[in-house]
Amino acid sequence: MNFIIENTLKEHMERVRKRNIVVELVTADTSDIEISELHVYLADDKQVVFLKEKKRYRGRETETGEVLLPPFPLQYEEEVRFWLKKILCFKFVGYEGIKI
Repeated sequence: MNFIIENTLKEHMERVRKRNIVVELVTADTSDIEISELHVYLADDKQVVFLKEKKRYRGRETETGEVLLPPFPLQYEEEVRFWLKKILCFKFVGYEGIKI
C-alpha cells in the first residue's frame, strides 16, 4: 500500500502544524437505518499518541508524518491518495483508495 499526499495538502498541513492523517470509521445508528462512513482528518502529535495507545490505531509512515488506520480491516487499493478539498471557506481532506 502506497500513500500519496498531494502538494496542496502538504502545504496546508505545514500551515496548520498538523503532520498526521487519521482515517476513522463513523457510524450513525437510528431505529430504522445504520450508516457507516469514513472520516479522514488531520491530527497533531498529541492525538496520535492517544489514538495509538487507547484506541489501538496503527500508524504507517509517510513523508510528512503518519497515516493512522483503525484496528479493524478496511479495503485498501494499492495506491491511496489524499488531497485538500475546499468548499467555500471550508477545507477538509479528500481521499481515494479506501473502502469500508
